[in-house]
Amino acid sequence: ERLAPECELIRAVSLPSPFPRPRCAKLSLAVSARPAHLETLRSSDVLVTFSEHARSELARANFDPARTLVVPVGCEHFVSPRTERGALPRVLALGRIDEDRSPLALLAACERLHDAGRAVELTFLGRVGAAYDELRARTTRSRISSRVRFDSQPDDAKVRAALASHDVLVQLAHDDWTPVTPLEGLACGLALGAARLPAYEEALAELPRWVPARPSADALADALATALARSSDEAFAQRARTHTANWSWERNAALTLAGWRSILGLR
Repeated sequence: ERLAPECELIRAVSLPSPFPRPRCAKLSLAVSARPAHLETLRSSDVLVTFSEHARSELARANFDPARTLVVPVGCEHFVSPRTERGALPRVLALGRIDEDRSPLALLAACERLHDAGRAVELTFLGRVGAAYDELRARTTRSRISSRVRFDSQPDDAKVRAALASHDVLVQLAHDDWTPVTPLEGLACGLALGAARLPAYEEALAELPRWVPARPSADALADALATALARSSDEAFAQRARTHTANWSWERNAALTLAGWRSILGLR
């Protein structure tokens, strides 16, 4: 419904398909390399992805590239007026707290910034995952514990408020097929520290301060220092706004519908 206000996309999904048995064709969104997710896609006629990297990974898993659409994701969903800056710069980590997002390295990096005289506030906004207990225990013992916040019940309102009130978004997934979260951060006016993943490189140009997919605390502290400097740079903010203006849900819906019709031979 968000992708097509008139439900045109949903109606298109229900159009009769030119397949042997009479049925409606099935379109699915491919977002992950997890085996369980890939198995759910086997019965789909058309796959939608948000990166060429995803299409190549699907091809390696024996999905037909000719029936895989690559469309630009939208990123304006959470855009809202920026709130006033706090006394300290604010760093935001979005997403489930699992090892593959390097939360312990992020905490250690913020400790290093503190030791270098560049204190920050750190927020983890995401559901409890496998790394949560160790992260909370480390935070309790940390010299910056009073400046670390956790919220394990994210919803749209909380994400929108967080993106409006923080200065830097850190996106450290070890693997990701879609650049939607880092694009949303840039669209909302945040500077960005991100893992150098293929799907991110396709979409983000040189706007992030890149780090390895499994960064050391020192490398991440250096990246955060650069991102923090960019967060108050109006020229950088303008480049980010210009770049993300091309990534809208309206464009996503139009290209998804056009690609779907093309693959199924519809007018």
